[in-house]
Amino acid sequence: MAKQKNFTMKKILLIAIATLMSMASLHAQNIPSGIRIEVTTVEQNKFEYMLFTYKDDDGTFGYYLSLGRVTKLMDVVMDPEFTNVSFDHIDETCLCLGKTYDEAYSTLGKLLDFCKEEVGAEQEYTMRASKGSERLGDEYITVCRVVKKPLIGGKRLDFFFAKGLFTCNLFLTKTAIKQLRWGMKVDKKLHPKQHV
Repeated sequence: MAKQKNFTMKKILLIAIATLMSMASLHAQNIPSGIRIEVTTVEQNKFEYMLFTYKDDDGTFGYYLSLGRVTKLMDVVMDPEFTNVSFDHIDETCLCLGKTYDEAYSTLGKLLDFCKEEVGAEQEYTMRASKGSERLGDEYITVCRVVKKPLIGGKRLDFFFAKGLFTCNLFLTKTAIKQLRWGMKVDKKLHPKQHV
């Protein structure tokens, strides 16, 4: 009697585990559009880089890297006859890494290789700006340049993009790229069905 009760409990437990696993798999395939699913986040020098997946309303799926936000104060013009005070807020900008896990991981590897180029080397990359509420806007092209780190030496990647009258830049270091790749590997081991 006790053996049969233990067998029944084990059977119920196995069915419950199998059900939960199939629900998790189903959830990963049916992620709603406009929602970011975080893969990994790296904080460095008060900057946060978040790598995430995102599905557009048309069903297009991709991996993106948030390079952060920029807020700039526009020139303030004071004239006795005319006063112009204007602020320019540049919201979050995200680097398009690829449509699959392998493409995204490979793009990070190419960025890592690009860090080894001579100072002044340039490449173009596709970016998307945030539209607010975690949603992404249209794609645009930005220039990425290898530059020297101020004061401490070494190199980093600077992404330059135009926003209105301004050219803004956000940077990415070799250390951050290595940590993001490691975070991707860990997330894939923990959530293999969420990566395509």
